[in-house]
Amino acid sequence: HNYCRNPDGGTIPWCFYRLASGAISWANCDCNQGKGCCVSSALLSWGLRLKMYGSVELYFSGLWGSICADHWTDWDASVVCRQLGLSEIGTAGKKNHLGLWHVPLHMQSANCRGDEKALLQCGYWETMSGACNQGSATVTCVPPEGVGTPLRLAGGKENFEGRVEVYHDGKWGTICDDQWDDKDAEVVCRQLGLSGNPKALSWAHYGKGSGPILLDEVECSGNELSLDQCKKSDWGQQNCDHTEDAGVSCDPFTEGTVRLVGGHSSHEGRVEVYYNGDWGTVCDDGWTDISAQVVCRQLGFSGPAALASEGDYAAGQGFILLDDVACVGTELSLLDCPHSNWGQHDCSHAEDVGIRCSPESVTDGSLGPPVRLVDGESTKEGRVEVFLNGEWGSVCGDGWTDRDAAVVCRQLGFSGTAKAKAMAYFGEGHGHTHLDNIECSGMEYTLGQCIKPDTRIRSCWHSEDAGVICDYVEENVLDTRRTG
Repeated sequence: HNYCRNPDGGTIPWCFYRLASGAISWANCDCNQGKGCCVSSALLSWGLRLKMYGSVELYFSGLWGSICADHWTDWDASVVCRQLGLSEIGTAGKKNHLGLWHVPLHMQSANCRGDEKALLQCGYWETMSGACNQGSATVTCVPPEGVGTPLRLAGGKENFEGRVEVYHDGKWGTICDDQWDDKDAEVVCRQLGLSGNPKALSWAHYGKGSGPILLDEVECSGNELSLDQCKKSDWGQQNCDHTEDAGVSCDPFTEGTVRLVGGHSSHEGRVEVYYNGDWGTVCDDGWTDISAQVVCRQLGFSGPAALASEGDYAAGQGFILLDDVACVGTELSLLDCPHSNWGQHDCSHAEDVGIRCSPESVTDGSLGPPVRLVDGESTKEGRVEVFLNGEWGSVCGDGWTDRDAAVVCRQLGFSGTAKAKAMAYFGEGHGHTHLDNIECSGMEYTLGQCIKPDTRIRSCWHSEDAGVICDYVEENVLDTRRTG
């Protein structure tokens, strides 16, 4: 029992399990063929259906129940449509509930990548809180409108990377990497709503696909909103094989980003740093409370910091990226401190450093991040950049007004008239676009007081970077006339 098998070569393996009555039944399971299935019998007896208005319901442990819509995406919806045999593309929606829910809540989030064949093959979370802020999940099993040819990423370790697969004429297929470059990757990332640093990968970096090769010779300028708008071959015209499948990484991290892992809360844990596409640990040789303070400040904590005791947090795995870190305390980020070359160390994971930051002193929204002006002709003007998560990044110019500019100038100590400049007036920035949807009244003291709770970047790129001119003086245009 609880052993997955697939003797007839079906899509989903299945296993026997024992009912509460002692009788033996069978059900589909989310394990691979030949592996022991460790899922409880309650989760093995499952089903899936769509109710009126597209509500998704799961059958667990003898009851039909709903899925929380808080983290429900088109990728999750596509898996539901595929599992039910309705279509390959699904559009996610939500249904609001007034008062009490009439059915149990079975799944908090599905966390699908989009290419799974069944919902229980996704990295799902069972219900934890028993409540959802955005209602229950619904599905429409037709391609979404207005977003171009549907795309998905497959084969990557993270949801922001993978082999690019495109949907056409009822089939998913790959793209040949001829002419594939970072400009193409930028368009793919934009179409998928991912705002990281676009990077093109070739030669089946994320594994070979199995379907048709649908596109070749893709040449985007980088400004297109979808892959449909790029120059490319006709559908199905290519001279490639799957060893040339194109991939992208829409990496939201930059080198030197830090995080805390393995703690009981967000302000403590093992220190990990991001470099060359991977997270790795830091050796504790030479590490002091001063270095811990720098990391806490980089993460937004401004109170006292302390070095954790050995064994407080589990040892890391993978790379040990930094050693002999020697901060003096004035640095803005860990990479500003003297340290060894990347990957150069004489340590084991038993020496991974851990720290504790002060939770009560988290920099709050009333103060906000530091601000600077870049690439202006004087210190009074330039592209607006803010310091978040250990790096400087730009501000999206959507809706950027003189009121927003006035707050930036006031925060920087200028008291004169402020002028807003949009559309990368002072040149395009690099790295992340940190903030969007800024709405200042003009009376705030810092830009942080203007940040709305939802600061997610929506399809904004560096050609829209915001800028300001402080102590602005309107130029008088002289009325000159030629006489005689």
